[in-house]
Amino acid sequence: MSYRLIIDPAAKLDIIESIRWYNEQKPGLGRRYYNNVKQTMKLIRKGPGMFQIQYKTLRMVPVEKFPFIILYQVDEVKKLVAVAAVLHTSRNPKIWEERTNK
Repeated sequence: MSYRLIIDPAAKLDIIESIRWYNEQKPGLGRRYYNNVKQTMKLIRKGPGMFQIQYKTLRMVPVEKFPFIILYQVDEVKKLVAVAAVLHTSRNPKIWEERTNK
């Protein structure tokens, strides 16, 4: 059974900004990035427990072929995955810590 997935508005903005940046570097690269993000989210929905807890209750999974991680939390009772951020691996971890400590 797949989990329901919700994406925080800040995480959506992370994705949009990255798509724009990649498309500025090379037309169509943003689409490839987005497709890899979508594939990773499908994997998370199917088995969110496959990835280790890295910070309190926050799990992280890398996006294939791109230097990004998807950070998410799982609610087993509601069968819900909440994506908190989609960040470049070189970004300061304080960004996602602030988002998840709301």
